[in-house]
Amino acid sequence: MKTALYRKYRPADFNGVIGQDVIVATLKNQISRGALSHAYLFTGSRGTGKTTCAKIFARAVNCQSPINGNPCGKCPACVALSRPGNLDIVEMDAASNNGVDKIRELRENVDYMPSAGKYKVYIIDEVHMLSVSAFNALLKTLEEPPAHVIFVLCTTEVHKLPATILSRCMRFDFRLVSEDKLAALLTDIFAKEGVNADESAVRHIARLGEGSVRDCLSVADRCICAGDKLTGDLVLELTGAGKTEDTAALLEKVLASDVTGVVRQVEKLAAAGRSASALAHELTLFARDLILIKSGAESDVTASEGSLERMRALAARSDISFLVRLIRETGRSEAELRYSTSPRIVLESALLSLCEGVTGEYEPFPKRSGTPSAGGAPQQRNTRQKSGSEGGADFSAVKEETFRSDGDDPAAVRVLGYIRHELRMRGEMRLFGEYADLSDGRVRLADGIFTVYVDSGSFSVFASAENSETVNGILAALGDCRLAVEKLPEDSVNILDIIAESAKGLKISYVDLKGRSVRR
Repeated sequence: MKTALYRKYRPADFNGVIGQDVIVATLKNQISRGALSHAYLFTGSRGTGKTTCAKIFARAVNCQSPINGNPCGKCPACVALSRPGNLDIVEMDAASNNGVDKIRELRENVDYMPSAGKYKVYIIDEVHMLSVSAFNALLKTLEEPPAHVIFVLCTTEVHKLPATILSRCMRFDFRLVSEDKLAALLTDIFAKEGVNADESAVRHIARLGEGSVRDCLSVADRCICAGDKLTGDLVLELTGAGKTEDTAALLEKVLASDVTGVVRQVEKLAAAGRSASALAHELTLFARDLILIKSGAESDVTASEGSLERMRALAARSDISFLVRLIRETGRSEAELRYSTSPRIVLESALLSLCEGVTGEYEPFPKRSGTPSAGGAPQQRNTRQKSGSEGGADFSAVKEETFRSDGDDPAAVRVLGYIRHELRMRGEMRLFGEYADLSDGRVRLADGIFTVYVDSGSFSVFASAENSETVNGILAALGDCRLAVEKLPEDSVNILDIIAESAKGLKISYVDLKGRSVRR
């Protein structure tokens, strides 16, 4: 059976640990000087070397001839402790042994002297999983263990540990490993494994590791058997990560406020097997790369020359404030996608709100047309009329037939965006879905009254006392503004008809928030 790369290349001493230079130097100095603590706490993200350092440390403190704080690997103690069945290094997985009985058993065994070295080292992994009673049982032993016992606690969620445990340990925070160091490690391992990989493949794998050495090597394990030559495109294909061209095409539609284009591009990528959460994550990383390009740090962006050329063009068309809003929106939608029954709709809503320019920071209250601004000049209304020739569907005729008006009300559209934003942040996903489906042409703002025009089927939802109270609570933050709900004439076209018009040619089914089919 093939040994996984992260196990095969697990460091045998501190010299092989990457990205934790300060921690390694401190531990080596303590070992060299004999200034050891009775309890250590190693905390940080997964795959950053916590358990690895704990095992190296356990061997080093027992080594009879340590070399600059590293275990020599040759003395009788090092040889004995390298065997899986040794009794002086006790590893305990708190995730599966989190009861008080296990801790009581540990307390009974700490009095036994070590058999091969000077210390018995107890490594408790995922220590945050211990129960409250188990933590209480551990307290006294952790504070005053026998002289021959050292505890090393490892956790990814230090905030779950009681303060009484934290105060008894010497804490070390493990950081995420930089992409450059991961790439250097991969290059070295690929050379040893005889893997022919180009630079773009190495950089993509290092980036997909997201600072975790173990995750990085797990991705590499998936890729090295794919072919004789490992390329960047092959890595993206194998891992399901998006190509830069696909993400750039989606962002181009957002920048052009092409509502129909955004929906169709998301549909195309979903049909290719890309999940909504993966798309949100890729957009976040892509926006970050554009910010780097705009700020003069293009050398930190991993992409081919052709992709870089397209990214430069997109960076020139966008500004940093928009890219920051994009990162915020996609970051928020990533959290919502985990629990949503319609993840694609959540992502589309976030992107369409960016198309309409209603996300980000909002003024306390939108100024009406003609009112003086702080500088004394009258505010101009920025109405954006989209037509089919600009890439989006032309709904002006539909709106004119169903709801006679002078076009969208920009101030009302901004308030609608604020309501959507607040409902999503408060977790009011059912009501958020209603307001997300509400067309921008169906809202008006005049004299402090925010009016929504809905068909008779939706009137009871929008006008219910509970929902009106929720929205009025949101509007209260904007000043003297109240909600009004009006019915559209019975011959008006339903909002689903407008959405269906934009989705012509696509195979889409419409479902409500409970997953029930509404229309095909």
